[in-house]
Amino acid sequence: MKKFLSEPYLLTLNPSTEMNILWIQSHPGDSYLEFGMTEELESSAIAECYEIKGLRGPLENGTYGEDPHDHPPIPVWQYIVKLNGLLPGQKVFYRVISGDDTTQVYSFHTAPKKGESFRFGQLSDLQGLPRCNDSVYKIGCMDLDFLLFSGDMTYVSWKLGQWFDTGEPWQTEDDAKRSFFGCMQQQNGAKLMQFMPTFICPGNHELDDLRCRSVIDLSLLDSNWNWSIFMQLFRPLYKTDDTGLRGKRWYSVDYADMHITSLSINRHSFWSPETFPGWKLYDPIYPGSPQIQWLEQDLSHCDQKYKWVIQHFHILNKGFDVQFNLCEPVIDQKNNVTYPHDHGGALMDIYAQYGVNAVSFGHSHVYERYYHKGTHYIEAAYLSICFRREGDKPHPSGILPITEDYSEPSFITVERNSEGLFATGYYVNDLRVFDRYQIADATGKTVAPPSILSKQA
Repeated sequence: MKKFLSEPYLLTLNPSTEMNILWIQSHPGDSYLEFGMTEELESSAIAECYEIKGLRGPLENGTYGEDPHDHPPIPVWQYIVKLNGLLPGQKVFYRVISGDDTTQVYSFHTAPKKGESFRFGQLSDLQGLPRCNDSVYKIGCMDLDFLLFSGDMTYVSWKLGQWFDTGEPWQTEDDAKRSFFGCMQQQNGAKLMQFMPTFICPGNHELDDLRCRSVIDLSLLDSNWNWSIFMQLFRPLYKTDDTGLRGKRWYSVDYADMHITSLSINRHSFWSPETFPGWKLYDPIYPGSPQIQWLEQDLSHCDQKYKWVIQHFHILNKGFDVQFNLCEPVIDQKNNVTYPHDHGGALMDIYAQYGVNAVSFGHSHVYERYYHKGTHYIEAAYLSICFRREGDKPHPSGILPITEDYSEPSFITVERNSEGLFATGYYVNDLRVFDRYQIADATGKTVAPPSILSKQA
């Protein structure tokens, strides 16, 4: 197996003044970071080492079954160096050394000062699907400052080869290219996770054991619901001492004058939503729940000019599951399942109350955007396979998309300039612009789409 299973990747909760540089190795060793303000790399730092537990390899014949416990565990090692005391807008060069092996020299820059320009990309739902690496390559050529990733990084989280290009014969070359880190750290001129921080949220595929979504008996045991692999791999963003249902999978971060809030909002199972026990909402968002208490405190104490939320599951969408609101299922004595509350609507009221400019999400693998009560709702997850079907129902609220385009894979970038926040939609194939709109003005106030303004006139 290759020694470096990943190139270095960047995570931080304080992008103006610090950066965590992480990498994954197939076996432990004397590993350290060389870094500096020039390519001379005048400083070095020893890395902290953590064993990543929970990843598993294929059976002896190179195939996979459904039960992770039938597969051999394969421990890998994560190394982290935290650089503190950096200055806003500072450029840092670095490389990793482990024994006789070394990575190439990479660079990153910290977040700029408030009021200065920046540009980011939004993506999600790779899952090792066909052509996802082509889409991500195009994103990596867009000269971005950071990435937002709204969940579903792999399809089955415990499979080692879905995260890494292992170099093992059981992993095809195509599968290796479409592994999460293989895709997000391409060595072909794209600038991705080695060059900029990525701010993530968990999707429904980040569960350690995906069978909780297909085997009802397994889903009924709270102890089966864990996100340990995901939370270990992205350790600087999450506490890894509680990776179960009561763990905290949300955080916020300030990038220049934008406040980014990352939530954990997921549901969906492989049985009918009316079938007992219904579709579980993994991290509840009912009024007074821990995540909602934290969210309201987070937004009410924020004085940044712009506010952006990332989450995985949609609030507004078209599709086969739109009639089931974002709430816990209510089950009567006859095991009838209903969804009488609309916690998704309540969540949108919170976004409106605290002036959230935009919410971006994934899950349906589509390109569409909505506008409601002063907030833009954006799904730009059509990087490989589109899950929209002909005649899919609109959201029961009656709120229709401002734009929907499924003609070919696409993505968005968002630019903060002197006039405000602007989003641009690109087709992957030839980088043609097919959608461009303003999200907020120079004061931080959300700008309504022209179609909404015309109705209000």
